[in-house]
Order: sequence, then C-alpha cells, then structure tokens
Amino acid sequence: MRKHLLMALVAWLAVATTGCNVVASLATLSPFRGKKKDSVAKDVLGVSDDRIKELDSEALDTEMARPRSGLRLSIHTDKTAYQIGEPIVVDLRLENVTAGAGAEGARDIPVYFEPIARGQGGAAVEWLFNFQIRTEADQRLVYQSPKIRVPEAERADYYHYVVLPPQAFVGRRFIFWPTRVRALNRPGTYGLLAGYQVDEDSAYVIINRNFTAQQVELLGTKLAYARVWTGQVFANRVTFDVKRKKWLGIF
Repeated sequence: MRKHLLMALVAWLAVATTGCNVVASLATLSPFRGKKKDSVAKDVLGVSDDRIKELDSEALDTEMARPRSGLRLSIHTDKTAYQIGEPIVVDLRLENVTAGAGAEGARDIPVYFEPIARGQGGAAVEWLFNFQIRTEADQRLVYQSPKIRVPEAERADYYHYVVLPPQAFVGRRFIFWPTRVRALNRPGTYGLLAGYQVDEDSAYVIINRNFTAQQVELLGTKLAYARVWTGQVFANRVTFDVKRKKWLGIF
C-alpha cells in the first residue's frame, strides 16, 4: 500500500511543473526521468531521502499536505461512501496559517482566487485548483483536471484576488458527476488529490479590470496591480467508496 501511495505521489509531483496548471499527461514525466522516486519527493517536499523512506502512508500524506509559504490547502468530501450514480461533492479550503511565532510572523497574504476558467468550447473547468482521482487498490489514474492555460492577454475576466488575514480562508465547492468521471460508475475505493499553483506569470493581478491603459499608467504598477502569492501547495489526500445500489435495500 505504501509503495502504491509513494508511486502515486511521485507521479503527481512530477506532472505538476508547467504553466498555471498542475496536471498533465502521465506521459510528460521527462523532467524527472532518470531520477529516483525518493529524490523526486525530496525535491518537492523538502525532506531528506532517509526521511522519505521512513514515512508510512499516513505520515507521507502529512508531509505532502504541510503548509507552504503561509498557505494550507485542505479538502473533504461530503460523505465517505456513495452509491453508483451519486455525485462526489468536494469542499476545498485555502487558509492563511501564519502566526505570531516564526521567521516571518503573522501577515496578510493576497491570493489569486480563480477556481474556474473557460476551456475549449466555453466549458467551465478547474483552473489553478486541480484534482486527480485514483483507485486505491492499484493507484490507477481515473481522472485529472483538464489541461488549461489562460494567456495573460485573455485574463480580463480572471482578475479576482482575496487578501487573507491570518487564520482567514476562502473556499469553493466542486462536484464530480459520474457522467463526467465515468470510472466512478464502478464500485471501489478511490483516493482524491488536490493542488493549488500560481506561477510567476500570474504574480501581478490588476485591481480593477475596468482600468484603462491611461489609468494604469497614472496609478503605476504598485497601485494598479496586486502582488499575489505564488508557489504550489498540496491538500490532504481523502478517500471515498463507491458502492452498488442495494437491491430492495438489502443486497
């Protein structure tokens, strides 16, 4: 079980490397090709190879979901078991966990908060927040958020940011329908991973999308734009069961 979990973690970390999206085809593992799995985990989690080898599956989850640069991402499902055909409801929470103690102390953190963007054909898809769903038995990937990148020139409608004081949070609910994730029409136990990533090309978000070029020039960058948190943070891993409907409420 721990081996399967570590393999899934490494696959997740390895694909979370490009643009503003944290998922890509499993074929795109080339940045880490030739590296040991432990070394990949070390690069992203910031712990020693020896420490990674010592971790059991629960501790590995904890290391993966630890806060980064003052932010913690957490998720939970509304139930632990679903019948085939039921939607999987996932609540996501991004929290400022800075406190008085520590190197930087308590501080406000501006975050770029755009959970949804428009993909091909205008369909709403996850953006900045991304998901993977895997079978628990063999860690087979059954769903990953669509690969999407919104060019900077097209972000006029994607300017929302939130200033989080210490201990404040923002949240969003996502619903995964079996008609969309067809693998969830099969009974089994599934694991859900989530990540949030903002790259440097999204570091400055305009305060008001209606500003004209002249207004931006008059205000200057420091007043017209907000500098938001950049980096990558992972959530806790959650599991849920999908079960067949009981015949006459018995079988």
